[in-house]
Amino acid sequence: MTSPPSSPIPKLSSEPSLHLIPLDIIEIGYTNFISSWLYNGPEGIFLIDPGPACTIPVLIAALRARGIENLDYILLTHIHMDHAGGIGHLLAEFPAAKVVCHEIAVRHLIDPSRLWEGSRSVIGKVADVYGGIIPVPEDKIIVTDRIDFGDGISVIPAPGHASHHQCFAFRDHLFVGELMGTYVHLPEELYLRPATPSRFVLEDYLTSMHNLEKYLRPNICFAHYGLRQDPTDILSTARSQLKLWVRIIDENRDKELDEILIILLTEDKIFGRLGKLPPLIQKREIHFVRNSILGMLEYLRSK
Repeated sequence: MTSPPSSPIPKLSSEPSLHLIPLDIIEIGYTNFISSWLYNGPEGIFLIDPGPACTIPVLIAALRARGIENLDYILLTHIHMDHAGGIGHLLAEFPAAKVVCHEIAVRHLIDPSRLWEGSRSVIGKVADVYGGIIPVPEDKIIVTDRIDFGDGISVIPAPGHASHHQCFAFRDHLFVGELMGTYVHLPEELYLRPATPSRFVLEDYLTSMHNLEKYLRPNICFAHYGLRQDPTDILSTARSQLKLWVRIIDENRDKELDEILIILLTEDKIFGRLGKLPPLIQKREIHFVRNSILGMLEYLRSK
């Protein structure tokens, strides 16, 4: 079951052609979390991350309400189910669209059976809520470092959150997926936390952040959830926070998961603002934070 967001959509830039489309899943309390970014301008139309299968009807309705009859490109930051599980379903509605993804993701889009089973083993019943994944025709898939759209869209490999993760730079906007973590809008303060599920590799993550510096734009567009207009500060904060978490978890790796979580809340003042978020969002965040801690623990133990 889906519905409009329960709190205001984070402020967007002055770009009138850019839209954040909320893809809430009330059944599991996911509000202000999953979204698609839509650009609808004179050059054409592209969409970033269509979301899971269960929210595709909401996405299609939002597109139709804006008078959109076709999509030129669907850009995937990565193929985790909450970002791309619905791609095959969306293509059935917009068959002329081309899908841009990382080369590692191609085989999983063509044959999503392993992706589906892997997702179910990691996220359990949530995968059933997200809905089944259907194949993408191979001739619809593009792997490239630049899309010929307007002045061009730069496709930036950015492993970290996933080995096949990538970001997109277009004019004044940088779509960062989950490379800079998860952002939740607070009126006067910043809430941000790392998104480091298995298999997390610190060196890859930091290299990707370093490489992204030359692509910084005035507007940083998060996959989860919204937009910030302080790009240098956000990148610096995300990098420092990532290092802080790895250090804290390394020093406390023998403690229970929830003990580590409490230490992170105490020592990281940005993550420590968790308590200022709405209760349902707090609950969701704690679930995903545990996954991030587990990803870091797995990396540290492998070292």
